[in-house]
Amino acid sequence: MQTSSEKANQSKELPRDRLASMDEQGHRVYIHPSDVQGPYKRWRKAFHTVLLVLFLVLPWIQIQGKPAILLDIGQRRFSIFGLAFWAHDTPLLLLVGLSVLFGISLITAIWGRIWCGWACPETVFVDYVYRQIERWIEGNAVQRRRLAASPWTTRKLLLKAAKWLVFTAVTLVISHSFIAYFVGIDALAVMIRHNPYDNPGTFGVMAFITAVLLFAFGWFREQFCIVMCPYGRLQSALLDEHSRIVAYDIARGEPRRGSQPVQVESALLQIERETAQTPAIQNQGDCIDCFRCVTACPTGMDIRRGLQLECINCMACMDACDEVMRNIKKPAGLIRYTSQNEMAGKAVNHTRPRVLLLSLALVGLMGGLATILTTRPPVKVTIFNAKTTPYQMLDNKTDPMLSNQFYLTASNYTFEHGEVRLALDDARFKIVSQVNPVQINAGKEDKQGFFITFPKSALQNGRTQIQVRLLTRADDGSWQRELTQEVPLVGPF
Repeated sequence: MQTSSEKANQSKELPRDRLASMDEQGHRVYIHPSDVQGPYKRWRKAFHTVLLVLFLVLPWIQIQGKPAILLDIGQRRFSIFGLAFWAHDTPLLLLVGLSVLFGISLITAIWGRIWCGWACPETVFVDYVYRQIERWIEGNAVQRRRLAASPWTTRKLLLKAAKWLVFTAVTLVISHSFIAYFVGIDALAVMIRHNPYDNPGTFGVMAFITAVLLFAFGWFREQFCIVMCPYGRLQSALLDEHSRIVAYDIARGEPRRGSQPVQVESALLQIERETAQTPAIQNQGDCIDCFRCVTACPTGMDIRRGLQLECINCMACMDACDEVMRNIKKPAGLIRYTSQNEMAGKAVNHTRPRVLLLSLALVGLMGGLATILTTRPPVKVTIFNAKTTPYQMLDNKTDPMLSNQFYLTASNYTFEHGEVRLALDDARFKIVSQVNPVQINAGKEDKQGFFITFPKSALQNGRTQIQVRLLTRADDGSWQRELTQEVPLVGPF
């Protein structure tokens, strides 16, 4: 015969054949995580505040007269912390993307799925902004659950309408800040003051982004992490027994007070039970089966069943459990941030092959990117011989004048229009060109033909080498030497 407490616990127990956010008919069960207080909650709040401030402020910061981050897709130009990129710099952007990918993979291999719970935009906005708005309007988690289960009344309709009205206003701020990364603050301010029909493309993008964010942050929420995000499914390939995870100490917690010993289905928990260097499980564990860790979880999972796809390492269950342990005069850490080996009393290897390989790949990518950025000149100029007649004789004097044809190609990697002027130090050699200096528009490449004339006596055995100076105009209007290039001159033997 089951006791009333056992029946109550069974009624709270999460289903084992489906997600906690889904009922028997496959309909969504809306999750209202309980409010928790603790050190991890405070640290996450401070970190999320920094991320939100950076997101809102970065478009306003100017570096060398340009936004700190500008991704102008229409003009195919990109500014990242003072560095200018154009469409032909796609390989550099590929290095940036690969660096981010390998960086997140390295973080996961060492610290687990910490990105999801602490830095993912979905988590930051949902947990720190939208759920906070719900608390202000609808009350705490218990009040929100009661309101969701209650029939529709005038009060419920007003509360829901007020919530979604504030959601929409906040989402408009977020979407406009997001658009500022692509058009700039000045252009965005002009667009806001004009009729939407004057900028239909940008207005349509903004409206679409607002709708998507309102859906994702206001309603879809944890379903994105569980159903759509591929990162959670990749964690099985990135984690190992040394990676840090949020884990429940089954050797200490089981059997739970007031209930029968639970069936251990997770392979991880089975290993912990078999290899843990702790005393054998006593008649009564420290877990009181209060379900505080479950109700605090933003994805609705039960961490006591081991590492699962839904866990985003937000550590809300740790704060909740530690609070309960303090209340019942038990040591904290029944649920803690640890690794499988630490739970089993084994040593943790921080220099294992996957960590070393990911670290080497990340250092190589970032080193290559840094080398390219530091050695890339603002204006790249190349001179090469024309594939025509090797030389031309201009007169029939005793020391005839000769000419060689060349082409100059110049690429401007900055956002300002520039000029390149060709110059020679030796008075015997002259440059003949329709255009000198050569105008190079921002982000463009120009090709210009020119000739170098010289007397035959300047050659030795029909050849010589000269230095061509390439100068660019500085901000004060003066000409500054950027580089020199050695070019060959040829003539008759």
